[in-house]
Amino acid sequence: MELGELFEQAVKLTNKKGVRRFPLMMETVVAVDENTCETSDGIDDIKLNAIDDKLGSKLTVYPKIGSQIIYGRLNDTDDLFVIKYSEIDRVVIRIEEQEFEMKEGKFRILNKEANLKNILNDLFQTLENAIIQTPSGPGKFIEVNTQVFKDLKQKTNQLLF
Repeated sequence: MELGELFEQAVKLTNKKGVRRFPLMMETVVAVDENTCETSDGIDDIKLNAIDDKLGSKLTVYPKIGSQIIYGRLNDTDDLFVIKYSEIDRVVIRIEEQEFEMKEGKFRILNKEANLKNILNDLFQTLENAIIQTPSGPGKFIEVNTQVFKDLKQKTNQLLF
């Protein structure tokens, strides 16, 4: 028995008096935008979040194109929303002006005033170019240290986007 059939049976079994049943559907994702996705059956307005997209805080999971999703209908509305994903392309968590995003093996952390990647890159660049005051005059870090700063900057860029 396929996963979609199992979900449909579970919904049928839990249906009680006064509770409206709604079918759960399983389809392949063919397109994704910021708030919705489209499936191979031609449904192009399946919300990624069941709750209003205008909220200041939310967690959004974006399915990979070609992956399977299970979606359903919200109460007595025509609004469809994603319930489950077989593969995830990216995840975005927003809390007011703060944002955390994961995609393609990297992540991003920022708020209204700052971006973690930019802060770290600026720090390593400043260290690479630093002039150090010594009793015998201005100096610089030795080449071994500047190479460490360059390596750390490269690792930061491999982790953050």
